[in-house]
Amino acid sequence: MALEGTRVLPDRLIKADTFLLTVPLSGSLASWGQKAWQGAELAFSNWGGGFKLKILDENGDSRILDEIDFRKVAASIGYFTENRFSIDAPRYIYFKTPVLLPYLSTKEAAGLGPGIFFRLLSTSQEQGRFLALEILKKSKRPTSLLIITGSGSAQIAQTAALIETLVNPPPLLMSPLEEGASSRAQSKAAPPLKPLDPKVQVLTLNIDQALDSERLPEFGRRSPELIILALDLDEALRLVPTLAEAPYRKAVFWGSFPLGFRDVGAAFIAFNLKLELALPGANLVNSKNQAVLDFNRQYLETYQAHPTWIAALAFDSLNLAIKAVSSGETDVAVLDFLARRNHQALTAYDLSSNGASPPQALMSVSNETLGYLP
Repeated sequence: MALEGTRVLPDRLIKADTFLLTVPLSGSLASWGQKAWQGAELAFSNWGGGFKLKILDENGDSRILDEIDFRKVAASIGYFTENRFSIDAPRYIYFKTPVLLPYLSTKEAAGLGPGIFFRLLSTSQEQGRFLALEILKKSKRPTSLLIITGSGSAQIAQTAALIETLVNPPPLLMSPLEEGASSRAQSKAAPPLKPLDPKVQVLTLNIDQALDSERLPEFGRRSPELIILALDLDEALRLVPTLAEAPYRKAVFWGSFPLGFRDVGAAFIAFNLKLELALPGANLVNSKNQAVLDFNRQYLETYQAHPTWIAALAFDSLNLAIKAVSSGETDVAVLDFLARRNHQALTAYDLSSNGASPPQALMSVSNETLGYLP
C-alpha cells in the first residue's frame, strides 16, 4: 500500500475510539506478549469505558493493518520487540497516530517522526545515571567497583553515563522516580551529592575480557563490593558461569531493564549469585505504593499469577493513552499531553498523590520474586 501524497485528514464525524496493542502472541516471545495483553486488558477494564481495544500479533501478517480504519485509531501501543516497527512506522506517520513504544530512544523516534512516537522506558544513558545515583545515595559507598559492559552501543552508552555521573553527580538528588513529584517538592533543593571518592578502586572490563577468567581477578583475592552489569540478556547468560568462580561468588551484582527477565534471574539463582535489578517505576516487589499494591492484587485475582514489569508497562501505557485521548478532542491536544509526560516510570503510580511512596528502586532476585520477571 503506497502512502505517498497529501495526508487525508480524518473525518471529524468519525470518532477515534480504538486503541491498538501490538505484541508478540506467537513464537518464542509469546509468553511476554500474553503478559502485555493481560496488563492492557486489566487497564481497559478499569478505564476503557466508551473505547475499544484491538490486539495485534507482532509476528502476524503486517497486511492486517490494511483492514484497520485508522480514522478510528486514537493511539497504538506496543512493538515490545520492535520487529515490526520499521515496517509499520510509515503508516502511523501518514495518519499521525501516536505510538507508545517501550524501547525506542528519543533520537530514533525523532528521526522517524517527531511528535508521533513516545518511548515508555528510560534510555541506556538514563539507566546508567540511575545506577550511579543509587551508588552515591548509599550511606556506605563501595570501596571497590567492577563494571562489565557489553559490546552493543546501548551498553557502552550506559557505562559511560554511569561513570560520568559517579565523577560529576547532578546538583539535585532528583531521580527519574521523583520527577513526577509536586512542584512544591521540586522547589526544595536537595543537598548536593558528593562524587565518588577517587580512592575507590574502579575497574571496567568489556564482555570479552570478562569472559576470560584470567582477567577477572584484577582485585586480587578480594571480591569487589559491587559489580555493575551493563549487558544485554544473551551476554549476561554467557557470563554467569564465569562470574560464579571465586572470588566473585560473594559479590553483589546490579543490573537494569535489559537483565530484568526470568531466565537471567534463574541463572543467577542457580549459581547462588546475588542479583539486584534497578527497575525504576516498574519494580512490583515489596513496594509500599498503594497503586502498585492495588495493581498486584487485581492482577493476581484476575489471572492467578504475579504480574511482570511488561504487564505493568502495558497496563500503565494504555492508561496513559486513554488519559491523553480524554484530555482533548484534537490530534494536537493528544500529542501535547503525551509530550508533557515523563514515560520513564509507570505514570499510573502517581508519586505526588496522597503521599504515596515510590516503588523500591532495586529488586532482589530470588526464588520468591522470580515470578515477577517476564
